[in-house]
Amino acid sequence: MIETNYEKIFAKIANIDPIKYGKTRNFLWGNVSQLSPYVARGVISTKEIANSLIERGFKVYQIERLLQQLTWRDYFQRTAQRFPDLSNQNVKNDPHHFKSTGISTALLQADTGIDALDEGIEHLYETGWIHNHMRMYLSMLHTNIARCDWRSGARWMYYHLLDADMASNDLSWQWVCGANSHKQYVANQENINKYSGSKQVRTFLDVEYEAFSGMTIPDILRETEALKMTPTSASVLELRETDSILFPEEIQVNDTKSVLLYSWNNLDPKWRREETHRRILLLDSEEFERRPISLRTLEFVLALSKNIGGIEIVFGTFKDLQEKLPDHSFIYKEHPTQLGWTGTEDSRDWIFPEVSQYTSSFFGYWKKCEKYLKQF
Repeated sequence: MIETNYEKIFAKIANIDPIKYGKTRNFLWGNVSQLSPYVARGVISTKEIANSLIERGFKVYQIERLLQQLTWRDYFQRTAQRFPDLSNQNVKNDPHHFKSTGISTALLQADTGIDALDEGIEHLYETGWIHNHMRMYLSMLHTNIARCDWRSGARWMYYHLLDADMASNDLSWQWVCGANSHKQYVANQENINKYSGSKQVRTFLDVEYEAFSGMTIPDILRETEALKMTPTSASVLELRETDSILFPEEIQVNDTKSVLLYSWNNLDPKWRREETHRRILLLDSEEFERRPISLRTLEFVLALSKNIGGIEIVFGTFKDLQEKLPDHSFIYKEHPTQLGWTGTEDSRDWIFPEVSQYTSSFFGYWKKCEKYLKQF
């Protein structure tokens, strides 16, 4: 069971070994933090992780690999501010190699014939988390080998991930298929064996890289189907009694006229902790209709919300809250998925808040960030 107690989550930051991370992060057994579910849910921030490493005495050059990876997450968030519809919109290029808008049945069933990838899919289903390298492998299999539209694959993975994040997930899928990059990413069996520890041979990926340009869709991946996901609303109905989830009409009006409005992207127990406000976690029904999440992920969100004292949980829309609490003021943290929210908007905790403009490439963004490394 994944940890959901805030004090224990925060203590995990102290266990990060940035030196080992830099050397082993690309291997599926590498020394990675697995803190992404908590960063994605806004429980901790990339800034807190970076500051913790410096406070432990590490020099910038020792943590640069990890710092860059943390900054990648911030970069994706800045890109989402510029392209809030990136779940549907190709950021840079329009790929033309897709043959289906569905998803490979073999991928859904963890039966692709590539042992390491099938194990990765099963691990995703069982735990809600997979290594970043495995995400790239599965993305390339879906988009560039099975030639299915990136959107169906991205929604499938997003649905199952505890760290589901619109920006990081969708922009990564776009990068793999060439919609957010200059070329398609592919990996052959030798590469998969190297980074997964498998020793499989004679698969449809056991080829030299030159063979990918003329590769036809492998027979095992040809069967596709429409992606089907249980609506988040159904999961809410399953959990609403045990987790006290309210519908808008059940909200009680009280004398507290200011509302700290949390979302599943902001479950920070420290946020304005000393202030007196009504605290509501809005499970935005419109957002979850656009991008459904699994029952496991919803349970994770609800468990994390228990770190916030006195919080009420509401499944509905921001407009519903406005209509139910018309004379209340709302305070929330900025996020590009929160369409139509109005009130007092707090900034999120960026590693480099000075670099706020969209940059077309990560390394262009990083170059601007490097000017501020001295602050560490």
